[in-house]
Amino acid sequence: MSTRKSFLLFRDNPVIAAIRNPKDIHDAVDSPCNIIFLLTGNIYNLATMVGYINAAGKNAFVHLDLVKGYAQDQYFIKYLKEKIKPTGVISTRNSLITKAKQEGLLTVQRLFLLDSAAMDVALTSAKKIKPDAVEILPGLVPKLITQVHEELSAPIITGGFIQTEAEVLSCIEAGALAASTSHKALWNKTEMIKKSQLSLFENNKM
Repeated sequence: MSTRKSFLLFRDNPVIAAIRNPKDIHDAVDSPCNIIFLLTGNIYNLATMVGYINAAGKNAFVHLDLVKGYAQDQYFIKYLKEKIKPTGVISTRNSLITKAKQEGLLTVQRLFLLDSAAMDVALTSAKKIKPDAVEILPGLVPKLITQVHEELSAPIITGGFIQTEAEVLSCIEAGALAASTSHKALWNKTEMIKKSQLSLFENNKM
């Protein structure tokens, strides 16, 4: 997927359903969210969950660091692409992002911005690896979002403790395209947030 297409995918889906418990997958698929981050999964259920999301016409992203029962190597990435078939992957690990890019999967590099030193390391890493998007945590600090937006050309996703429409919009106003959240009530506000998002974009053009 090209950078342009990945930009449009996240821009058009400002709320991303993050799944930490497999039982929540039904609520995510039934919600208006078109992107689902799987922050869970193991050798027994990963293919079933991704298949269920794909069958609904939605985009599954597998968090490689949290999948259990698979060796995290180039063979697993190849197997993931050819047999399980998610839209993309999430990881904090440079080597996994690089291998996933080589296999043609959409990549989201997760960056933990805990202090200024972590910020410097994260930005250097993302500039080198060139993921299709970055997810920054914590996601409720507009100053950090703006700084990353100024430094990177990749689409920005925010995550961590995001529970309200106002919090999503504050992230978007600071430079993010989307927010990932496990807060189910927010999943169903996707359409309202998209309308507010359009207003923000229009105002920023003026």
